[in-house]
Amino acid sequence: MSAEVLRAAEADLRFGDWGPGYLAQDEDAAFGVVVLRPGDVFANHLHEHHTESFVVLEGRAEIWLDRRTRRVVEAGDVLRAAPHEEHLVRNPFDEVFRAVFVKTPWIDGDKVDRPWSPAAPPTV
Repeated sequence: MSAEVLRAAEADLRFGDWGPGYLAQDEDAAFGVVVLRPGDVFANHLHEHHTESFVVLEGRAEIWLDRRTRRVVEAGDVLRAAPHEEHLVRNPFDEVFRAVFVKTPWIDGDKVDRPWSPAAPPTV
């Protein structure tokens, strides 16, 4: 990657006005944005080779790790999902959630879907 400014607002989101959208992909890393409207869920999955980190820009979301750990993240938080660590991101809150994601190293196609959905959220 050359030194350039990546603008979160320019991401082409997968589902129109929500979902993930890549900003740059290179063998060292991929950068993108994920947007979840209230009620949206990005399905449970894992990556075999890369670490996925989320830097929250606005709103709140819950991120489930390995089907048992629920973390609520908000603006200013960073969460890291290691290789082979399942993660599901959903927005049960009333505001839009927006985060930058970084996948290192970038390996195209390194996503394994693991269908699962948590029950009603426990109290934090």
